[in-house]
Amino acid sequence: MRPCSLPLPPTRSPSRSPSLPATVGLRIAETLFRFAPAAGIDSREHVREVDVTRDRTTDGIKRRTLLKGAVAAAAVPVLASCVGQQAGSSPTPSSAPSGSAAPTGVGTRPKLSGNLNILQWSHFVPDFDTYLDGWAKKWGDTNGVTVKIDRIPQADLPARFAAEAGSKSGHDLIAHFANGLPALFKDSLVDVTDIANRAADKYGGWIPAGEAIGKVQGKWYGFPDFLVPFLSSWRTDVWKSAAVGYTKDHLETWQDLLDFAPKLKAAGNPVGCAVSQTSDAEHTWRSLMWSHGAAEFSADGKTVAIDSPETRTVLNMAKTLYASMENSVLSWADVDNNTYLQSGKGSWIYNPISAYRTIEAQNKDLAAKINVDNPLKGTKAQIASIQFTVYGIWNFSKNIDAARWFLIDYSDDWPAQMVASKGYNNPFLKGHQQKPMPVLGTDTKLTHLQDIANFVQPVGYPGPSSQAAYDALNNHHVTDMFANYITGKKSIDDTIADAKKRLQDSLTKFPV
Repeated sequence: MRPCSLPLPPTRSPSRSPSLPATVGLRIAETLFRFAPAAGIDSREHVREVDVTRDRTTDGIKRRTLLKGAVAAAAVPVLASCVGQQAGSSPTPSSAPSGSAAPTGVGTRPKLSGNLNILQWSHFVPDFDTYLDGWAKKWGDTNGVTVKIDRIPQADLPARFAAEAGSKSGHDLIAHFANGLPALFKDSLVDVTDIANRAADKYGGWIPAGEAIGKVQGKWYGFPDFLVPFLSSWRTDVWKSAAVGYTKDHLETWQDLLDFAPKLKAAGNPVGCAVSQTSDAEHTWRSLMWSHGAAEFSADGKTVAIDSPETRTVLNMAKTLYASMENSVLSWADVDNNTYLQSGKGSWIYNPISAYRTIEAQNKDLAAKINVDNPLKGTKAQIASIQFTVYGIWNFSKNIDAARWFLIDYSDDWPAQMVASKGYNNPFLKGHQQKPMPVLGTDTKLTHLQDIANFVQPVGYPGPSSQAAYDALNNHHVTDMFANYITGKKSIDDTIADAKKRLQDSLTKFPV
């Protein structure tokens, strides 16, 4: 994933992150090492702590030894929405509920007090963090709670969560990004079934992906906040040029991509997607697999299913596609597909809408030539693997009541949140998908994206979002499989055999 701005040059060598939670002890040690003032560690990155009640921001320096985060820059203008914001203005935080409010199904609101410490990632659309800070301040003032939001790069969240779960100390409310918070940390989280059921009753129910992410063994240990779909962003002027000859108004299928990629490379505008150990690569290649009937695990999640004719088909498709890309994709960081499209050279990337938003703010002429389309269709389905944010409450929190009611009230604020994110945040609740949706429903170029919930699935598909599925994600079994075959490092049989063994290792560690 990427900041919604032109980034600094990224680190070019992706690093392997340990699996969770099997290596919790290692993660804790690594995290403590990173935060200790150890000598000889030169890599640094800012961690922003925002005391929204006091309306004060301070910056601290965090030492790092593991993952490299991208640097977020200036925000782009906010779009108009169905809730009445003017284009270019930030939505005003909605009113927080009074201390006497008591929504059905979650009991009576107690008298709240004390501190509420929240940990989450730095949003790729900075205006959203500004909006949330304002909302949290208003909520804290209304409810007598001092709210502080700590933000770190999303790549650092798994290690920090593992450290807090292991030490049973830290924050109260946490927001995980795409790495399976409920499945991995169930025993350390508060059951929030009543909060999830209240939201379902009030807003039309959860889409299947929301239930798969938030529920573990029939109970909700996470509250799905929003999903982030992977979309096709493509240069219409290049695709529809005489040299390339694409004639459709939308980019529709993976086969279309394969058919036209050689012509695009010959025209000097290759397509591009990461073939590296990055979040974007994980979700791109899963999208290709699932759309053609290939999967890591069976529908019940109990068996490794990677050794199949469908897997062989998609591996060969990927190898063909790679021949029309630049070799640099083998070392791309998550930000590189954004910068590739921004450069004017790239003709297609698979990415959330943040890449288009950045170009829209910085180069309107180029943005006018880019279409953003729904996930590509395969021979079996039209599916995109998704990133997402899910909230959880630590069961060792010192202020569980405040965390619960913050989450309850925050869940009622959806339309303004989608506006603040410029359409990056997409809803898990069906009632929030009614058309016209904020942002997407007011831009004729993007209205078709309002149907995105029909095409998304979480990690583990077609089975559950299990610990084994997230262990496979965190250890890059899928991206390594594609890289091994695409680069000729292994034969197709050896590639699949290696992936099968690694997936079985994950399933053995975390049986379903």
